[in-house]
Formats: sequence, C-alpha cells, structure tokens
Amino acid sequence: MKFREMFGAAQWVGVEGQQPESVLFRTEFAAEKPMRAELTIVGLGVFEAYINGKKVSEDLFMPLNTDYCPRSFQIRGNDFGEVTEHRLYCPKYDVTHLIETECMNVLAVMVGNGWFAHKEYPAFGVKQLCYQLVMTYSDGSERRIVSGPQVMTKAGFVIDEHMQKGETHDYRGYDDGWMLADYVPDGWQQAKVLPPLETDYLTSDCPADRVIRSIIPVELSETSQGRMYDCGENITGWPVLICRAAAGKEIVVRVGESLMVDGTLDPDNCHEQVMRYISDGTPRVLHPQFTWLAFQYFAVEGEADVVEVQVIHTDVKVTSSFRSNNSTLNWLYDAYIRTQLDNMHMGIPSDCPHIERRGYTGDGQLTCDAVMTMLDAKAFYKKWLGDIADCQDRLSGHVQYTAPYVQSGGGPGGWGCAIVEVPYMYYKHYNDAEPMAQMYPQMLHYFEYLDAHSENGLVVSDRPGEWCLGDWCTPEKIEIPEPFVNTYFYIMSLGRVLEIARVVGHFEDIPALEKKMNDLKAVLVEKYYDENTGDFCENIQGANAFAVDIGLGDVRTYDHIEQQYRRWGYYDTGIFGTDIVTRLLFENGDEGVAVHLLSGHVENGSYGYMQDMHATTLWEYWGDYARSYNHPMFGTPVRYLFQYVLGITQSTEGWEQVRIAPKLVPQLWSVSGHVTVPKGKISVAYERSQKSTIFRVQVPAGITAEFSCGGVHRQLSAGMNIIEI
Repeated sequence: MKFREMFGAAQWVGVEGQQPESVLFRTEFAAEKPMRAELTIVGLGVFEAYINGKKVSEDLFMPLNTDYCPRSFQIRGNDFGEVTEHRLYCPKYDVTHLIETECMNVLAVMVGNGWFAHKEYPAFGVKQLCYQLVMTYSDGSERRIVSGPQVMTKAGFVIDEHMQKGETHDYRGYDDGWMLADYVPDGWQQAKVLPPLETDYLTSDCPADRVIRSIIPVELSETSQGRMYDCGENITGWPVLICRAAAGKEIVVRVGESLMVDGTLDPDNCHEQVMRYISDGTPRVLHPQFTWLAFQYFAVEGEADVVEVQVIHTDVKVTSSFRSNNSTLNWLYDAYIRTQLDNMHMGIPSDCPHIERRGYTGDGQLTCDAVMTMLDAKAFYKKWLGDIADCQDRLSGHVQYTAPYVQSGGGPGGWGCAIVEVPYMYYKHYNDAEPMAQMYPQMLHYFEYLDAHSENGLVVSDRPGEWCLGDWCTPEKIEIPEPFVNTYFYIMSLGRVLEIARVVGHFEDIPALEKKMNDLKAVLVEKYYDENTGDFCENIQGANAFAVDIGLGDVRTYDHIEQQYRRWGYYDTGIFGTDIVTRLLFENGDEGVAVHLLSGHVENGSYGYMQDMHATTLWEYWGDYARSYNHPMFGTPVRYLFQYVLGITQSTEGWEQVRIAPKLVPQLWSVSGHVTVPKGKISVAYERSQKSTIFRVQVPAGITAEFSCGGVHRQLSAGMNIIEI
C-alpha cells in the first residue's frame, strides 16, 4: 500500500534541529461525537499514544520491528550494494469511546528511539510521527484529523534511551497535564514536516507486546547495589515502582539473570541493563517507557517501593501442555515455553531478549515448527515471513543472518535456509501455501547464491568479512566441518523445495532440483564418508546424524549414532545437531535413548544440568559457560514430546487428518498433553501398569483421526476415546 492510501493527506512530522532522546507530540482538536472514530498512527522508532490522557491501546513497543525503509550503511566495512525490500506496519485503533464533545480533545504521543533511530546501529532516520484520525458520523459524513505542521513538539522525560541497555528518566519539569485540554503549553515548538518514507505501508495484524501477567517478587536482602529482589523465574518485562524520593534524587534499578555469592547481581549476566529515574518529588509510578528488561533478579537503589513485576511479551497464547512422571521432561517443556515467549517481541522471534534481541534466521528457522506446534503463532509468523522475504538481497540472492537486518553473524546454510524452512512449516501447520508460492522464486535465487559460494560442490564461504558458521554452540570447540553442515542444509532445503514445487505447480523445475540434490549428496559422500567405518567426519558432534537425515550412509552410520548416545547419555552437538540427533533416534525406534538424552543430568551437554542449576529458561550454551540464560534455540527437540512421546502427528497439512501413534518408553509410565489445531484441542494421556496401558485420546469434531500403538490400530471418533492395550 502507498503512503496516501494509508494516511490520506497526513504528513510525517518530527523535531526541528537537535534531536532529543524522546519526543512528545501534541495536537488539539474539537469534535462532535462520532458514530465511529478510527486512528491510524505510527511513531518511529517506538510510540505510545493517548487521547485526553487515556491510552488508545494496551499495545506496547509499537510499531512492529521491520526493515522500515532504505538506509545507508556498510557491512563490516564492505559495501555490497544490496537491494532489499522494506515494509512498515501501521496499527489502527478504534478510539470512538475516547472522543469528547464538551471540550477540546488532545491527541498526545510519546516517541522514543527504538530500532528506527538506534544510537549504535545504522539508523533508518530521526524520530517522527504520522497519523490520520477518521471520524464517521451517523449521516455518513467524515472528518479527518491528520498530522502536519500544526502538531506541537517538546523533548520528553526520557533523556537517555537504548533498546538493549535501558533508559534514564528525568521528571523534573515534566507536567503530566500535557495530555489534557486545559494544559498551557510552555516551551513547545511547531513540528517539522518530513518527507514520506519509501516503504510498503501495511495494516498491522500481528499480535503486539502487552503486559501478560504480574509477579510479586520476593525481597532477598540489602546489598551494596540496593535492595535485592527475586522474581522466581527468568522473564521479560519490568519492575513497577512507586517513587518516594525527594526532587532531584535518583532511583536506580539494575537487573540480571544470576547472583554472586555475596547476593549481588552477577555482572556477566546483567547485560548492561540499567534504569535510572530522577525524581521531581511526585509519588509517581516508575517503569521503562520504550523497552523491556530481561532478568530474574533486580536491585533497587533509592527511595522507592516495589509494587510488582509485569511480565511482557508478544500476546500469543500457549496452546499446548505436557506432563509426565519424568520431572526433567516436565521442566524442559516449561523452560522452553517460557524461553520462547521471552523471545517474542515486536513481531520477531529473537535469539535472546537482552544482549542482541535480533530475529536470527538460524534460530528462527530451527524453532519455528516447535513454536507453531505449541503456541498460537499463525499471525506472528505470517509477519516474520515478510521480514525474511524483505531481507534477501535481490541482486545476489543472499539471505541475511537476521530478519529484520541488523549486522550479525551466521552462515550460508542454517541461517539462510530460513527462506525455505519457515514458509514450508507455515504451510504444514496452517495449510496456507500462499507464502511458499510468493517466496518460491526467492528460494531458487538463494540456491543460486549457494552455488556461487561453493567449491567442488561444497558450500564453503559466505560474503567476504562475514562469518561462515556450520553448527553452533557445541559443548566443546566446534569440530564438525562448516562446509559439511552448510551443504547438508543446501540438500535439506532442496528436498523441501522439491515438495514445494509440486504443491505450487512448478513441476518444470523438479528434474533440475533432483539432479542438483543427488550431485551434492555424491560430493558429501566422496569428501566426508569413510567406507571402512561407515562414518561421516568420524561421527564428530553428530556428523552421522546430518548424513543419515538426508539419506546418506549405510546401516553402520545410524548404528554408531544410537550406540554412541546410548553409551554417553549426553549431547556433544550444537543447536542443529542436537535437534537432528534427537529426531533420528525417535524416528528409528530408539525412543528410549532419545528420552534418556533429553532427561540426562551431565554437566556439559544435558538439559538436566540446567534444571539442577535451578534454571527456569534455556541457556545459550551447554555447561557452565552461559553468556545468556535465555536462548530458545536448544528448545527445538521439545516438539518431539508431542510428535513421538504423545504421538500426535498430522497426516495432511493443516491438521485435517491426524495420526495418534505414541512411542512407549520404558522410563515413562504416565504421560499427558495436548496441542490445539485449527478445529480444536487434541489431547493424549496414558497410564502404564504391569498388565496394560490405558490411553485417553480426545479428538475435536471435523478431524479424521486414527490410533496406532502396540499392534492396535483403530479409527477414533470425535470426543473422548478410551483404549486399553
């Protein structure tokens, strides 16, 4: 959509001269009571809007994070001349109930830097605002209030702001009445009209961030950093305080994920997140304005009372559950759900909610199936698919390591293949092939990029000066060869695209895609396969699993996987290998070994060790080195608790036909859980005894479902089905 289609006669406005850290925008208007009033509004980078002192929405950190518009920047000192696409999501709000008729109305907007005007990364532009308020009356007439030079501006109370590091608020001289009609403006200036952004304007339809729930933290002790509090879990959000400080006094809130022995915050896990509030002597409510914090513990220095901690993330619903007699599997499910939710903000799935907060295509493609299985994520991923499509260079075919793009590290396989994997999984879960069809040419263009960065059939490089990762975050030094892993992803993506080509009707491409896939497989065998042992790359860090997953090797290749992990009981793999190893064990009838791995308690290479260390979210690394205690990428195998332990799988896209085929594991005698599909909830529970296993399977109406376990095969009816084996 073009600018005028979205905003009519409105103009972008900003601040004349030096840019403050935050900007207040104010517009007065008279109005008769409308039948309907709809506000379309965007403040860049992050905005919060009020009419007559009342919020127009409970949405936070709007607009959604995107590659907003063209900007000038270089990547690690290199100018690659890339051509990418851009979009801006514009929220619309029904504000009929906020319009007053007996006095002037005030539209008040606070705008902060966000990602758009970030101080460290190449900024898209300066803070700015655009809006159109359309009031419709009973006679069919309309009145439009639009942004323009009549808007007044002033510097806000947020005097320092950084998306990842926190904010400083100075309330001295700040008057809350600026949002109301009887306010007398002092020190305000006329807004500067700015040119329209060159972008695609879209109506925002992805869930926004909101306050989801509240926690009453436990006060621990008085420390050198102030009064220390524990939320009991690692969360994203903010502490809410009531200021009791005299005018000019400062209140400092520091947050972190772990504590030192002396009870203070561990500096290695604070990630520079600090909030500072300078009091004006008013007992006002204090919390961040334009960003969230990520933490379990926090310290308050200064005169303020802690009211609560508000948990904030994208407003997506948890649509699954899992419980068993194995406490580690239960912990793993809970920790993954919490970690994933902590990493859903502003319309992107992030790598971590504090240090980087970026939509890494590697982490995102790896976890997308798990998220779509366990959360109501359709609208969320529809939006992120647009970001992935935008971030591909239209000239070379390169897919960035993050979507939206922020200079980051990654690799040409596990990261770039998001342009195939995410639309493919979206189709599988929601039976919507449109994103696949739209992005199909981009998938082929990405393959051209991989070919251009291959030598002798192996993907060996990415752009000059960039990282070229294969697997990532192995317990020990990465030894599995990067070309082996990246070529695996090329082959895996070719297999996906072969299926996609049949779905979207590009049958003419199938012979060439099949030939390319077979040629690449032959190269991997020639380069990395040992005929004497049956191993690839000496089976280092799950190498055999990568090979078996694309149909390579012989019976020894898989046997060595099973034997090794049965003997070890822990993972030696990185983020990709961990998922592949676990899935192959389940697929090949070694579910006992898979569950043993998932519930192991070895220090360097197990989930149980995180549980033993009282973690409530998943770590970035195995073992004691944990730069971040809140990374979702190792949570991907949680999906197999549903697909194999509970046995809930779809026989057709969109869950129209379902197969319930639980894999019974000796160490699991009590299991229950559910997923929610388009037509309702599918739940499975079973209890095992020495004599029999009793299954309770609930299926919603309108789904064709069959049960298969222990030699018993049965068609299931809508409602509760009880089966005893």
